[in-house]
Formats: sequence, structure tokens, C-alpha cells
Amino acid sequence: MKFERLKALYEAGANVHYKGKLCEIIGINYLNHTVQVAEVDQMFPDIYEVKASELD
Repeated sequence: MKFERLKALYEAGANVHYKGKLCEIIGINYLNHTVQVAEVDQMFPDIYEVKASELD
């Protein structure tokens, strides 16, 4: 996925798929072109920082 599209999804509050799980975007790093994602509907989810190219 391109970083520009990922940025638009973050601003819209949309969810993405990461490793077969539905995740919400909770933060974005403009300098490194990475995002922080957490699995949806989890009380204490693990937070991953991934590159835009790794997301579906």
C-alpha cells in the first residue's frame, strides 16, 4: 500500500489488514513512512509499527 493512501485511511478513521487480522491505525510517522496499528476489539492489544508496504 502506498503511504499517501494509508495517510488518507488514517484521516478517515478506516481499518486495515495486517497479518490476516483487522487492525485500526492509531498513529502515523511521517518521517519514516510507518504507522502504528492495533488489533480491533481487543482490551489490551499489541501495538505494531509497520511500513506502509507491509499492509494489505
